[in-house]
Amino acid sequence: MNTIELLKKIKLNLKETKSAIAEKMVEGRETDFNSYQKDVGIAQGLDNACSIIDETLNKLDDGDV
Repeated sequence: MNTIELLKKIKLNLKETKSAIAEKMVEGRETDFNSYQKDVGIAQGLDNACSIIDETLNKLDDGDV
C-alpha cells in the first residue's frame, strides 16, 4: 500500500467515525449536553483532519511534498 492509498483509507475511516457520531446524535443517544458538545468537537476535528489529508493529497499530486 502506497502513501496515497494509505491517506485515502485513513480519510475513509475518519468519515465513517464521523457518520457514527452523527447517527448517534440523530437517534437521540446522547446522554447529556456535555456529551453532545464533546461529539460536536470530535466531529469538527475529524472534518479538519479530512481537510488536511485533502491538502496533503493535492500536494502529493502537484509534487510539492
